[in-house]
Amino acid sequence: MRITLSILGLMFLLTGCSSSLETGYQPQRLGASSNTRRAYYASPYSAEANAAAQDKDAEIEARRPRPGF
Repeated sequence: MRITLSILGLMFLLTGCSSSLETGYQPQRLGASSNTRRAYYASPYSAEANAAAQDKDAEIEARRPRPGF
């Protein structure tokens, strides 16, 4: 009986874990750069959006492990 309740409780908790809303809005990161924050409100192919994409690519490249180290 306790195991069944535990499993049901766990399933109940896991079904509600999502950071997006029903409208499709997804909260933005708190530590976003100024270029990224500007891109939130810019049109998709504007200079601000391109700058944010370049910042994101640079961040990903910095995190990528280097071969031979």
